[in-house]
Amino acid sequence: SLSMEGRMTICNMSIEGGARAGLIAADETTFAYVKDKPRAPKGAAWDAALEYWKTLQTDEGAHFDKVIVLDAAKLPPIVSWGSSPEDVVSVQGIVPNPEDISDENKRTSKLRALDYMGLTPGTKITDITLDRVFIGSCTNGRIEDLRAVAKVVEGKTVSPHVDAMIVPGSGL
Repeated sequence: SLSMEGRMTICNMSIEGGARAGLIAADETTFAYVKDKPRAPKGAAWDAALEYWKTLQTDEGAHFDKVIVLDAAKLPPIVSWGSSPEDVVSVQGIVPNPEDISDENKRTSKLRALDYMGLTPGTKITDITLDRVFIGSCTNGRIEDLRAVAKVVEGKTVSPHVDAMIVPGSGL
């Protein structure tokens, strides 16, 4: 039941999370989304493409090593303390200490992120004063997402002590 934009987010974030590929089988939602796009096949080429795409489904009886079901409504709100999608904690959490990471490359990366963000390990997230807000990116910077943000901030103003930036993901 996800929108195409939501599906694209899941596929993109699977890569950000370390997967080699992120795929969701094409269905009627996909076909309707693609049909009138500028680079979509037209006429007989569309019919042939559609027929082929419909064959790209999970094999009946396919075995999955693991099935994970998440109820996002039960997940706590999280915020980023760094510069990577993996650099997140609960809003009730604390900035982690990179010295606790045994992998030297990861530890160095996290130390650089903390330096870049101007944060100190052990700081409660709720004790961090906001001075900048960034909404957007290549993932979740679509008009669908920006409209959702607009509903949240409607009627509100940005504090004079905060720089707020809104950046769409692309123009297509």
